[in-house]
Amino acid sequence: MEVLINSKNDVSHEMEIIVPYSELQPHFDKAYREEAKNIVIPGFRRGRVPLQIIKKRFGDAIEYQVIEKVSNDFFREAIEERDLKPVGQPVLQDMDYKPGEQLTVKVAYDTEPEVVAKDYKGLQLERLTHEITDSEVDDEMEGILKSRRTLESVEKADDENHLVTIDIQMLEDDGTPKEGQRNENMKVELEDEYMSRDLVAELLNMKSGEEKDVELTHQHGDHEHTEKAHIKVKNIEAITLPEMTDEFAEEYTGGQAKTVAELRDMVWKRLEEVWEQRYKQQFENDLVGEIVKRNAFDVPESLVNSIIDDWVKQVKEQQPGKELPPDFDMEQYRQGRRPEAEYTAKWMYLRDSIIEQEGIKLEDSDVEEKAERDSASMGIDKERMVEFYKSSPQYTQTILVEKLIAFLSGNAEIKDVNDDDISKTGLGPLAEGGDTGHDHGHDHDHDHDHDHDHEGEVEAGESDDAADSGDDAPESTEDSEK
Repeated sequence: MEVLINSKNDVSHEMEIIVPYSELQPHFDKAYREEAKNIVIPGFRRGRVPLQIIKKRFGDAIEYQVIEKVSNDFFREAIEERDLKPVGQPVLQDMDYKPGEQLTVKVAYDTEPEVVAKDYKGLQLERLTHEITDSEVDDEMEGILKSRRTLESVEKADDENHLVTIDIQMLEDDGTPKEGQRNENMKVELEDEYMSRDLVAELLNMKSGEEKDVELTHQHGDHEHTEKAHIKVKNIEAITLPEMTDEFAEEYTGGQAKTVAELRDMVWKRLEEVWEQRYKQQFENDLVGEIVKRNAFDVPESLVNSIIDDWVKQVKEQQPGKELPPDFDMEQYRQGRRPEAEYTAKWMYLRDSIIEQEGIKLEDSDVEEKAERDSASMGIDKERMVEFYKSSPQYTQTILVEKLIAFLSGNAEIKDVNDDDISKTGLGPLAEGGDTGHDHGHDHDHDHDHDHDHEGEVEAGESDDAADSGDDAPESTEDSEK
């Protein structure tokens, strides 16, 4: 058997295996003997059909069945002899059998990169900070009142303190409807500063049930353009906000705040927490990004695809019926997220390398500290959190990565930079439903199975063995008692 390896880069390879007929013949002979026991041909008893007749009538089919089976064996033998450790699923690229001569098999496979992280200490980074202002707290207090507003149907809006429900159809210049540009039951907050002023002006002059054609002017940078639309007012509601009193503050917070002043203090502290977490996440992303930038290497294609497979599964889980929409463009999605998947894969290798180089280990005290922090916010006993975290590889990995990030931060040169421009982060109000907990940061503890479960097994397609954690967090004490 002759083996040739063509490496596209450090992790992507193609192995060409050339097997002479003399090495294939023992496998063929064994298969003929096995098949001869079951082949029935008129004029011969079962198991008594001459071998030359079997070869003449069934030889091609039997030999191709053997080839499909032994191709895996030859590939496995080749990688074991060379101490290769494929990651992911090897893919059969080509198989060419010339009867009586030789078999040629080409297999594409990936290997782990040899990564030794460097330049991860002494990084010079900026960390944004934010000082809360009375104006921000005022906005949040206003948002809290709006979350408890009441609506009353009226015939006409006297001022902008109204909510108007409309149907709107965009029109061509000649007044005909634009296809696909109709919005029904659209809610228009007349006081919304981002709402078209032309639309607001028109609605202030209309009654419930009235409809008309209007012109709406849109400003884009240094130019503007006008569109025609047909609107129908379906409902007009006057907005009434509750009064901010001590009684309201106590009811809104479930007794945590007894006065308006205490509620303001709570809002202030919550804003500080949100900004701190927002900039902490941004700093950690910058930290990881800098390390990835300083360490260039190739990552296995199979791992990149596996990471994207995980994300596709997450998209499915979020859809009704857990099925992708009919118009979901899979190819566009995968291509669009590919750079992020490559970034994630690189960080996985760098992360593991730094942990190994620095001897960073997960201690019981790390788990207990994490459980103590989370138990208060989640309303779950610390002991239950400790038991859960220790039983979940996903969460122990998360805690270990948090410890790594703390190590890297402690070894960086950090300059705190104040940023009092709230528009830079788009932070929304903290009133009910407005907590901005959505995370667009990179997944620092993303993990995949690197145990080479498919080592030596060749498949004519991509791997679909992405790790899918089924770990569920324990219920809070309050939830478990319901």
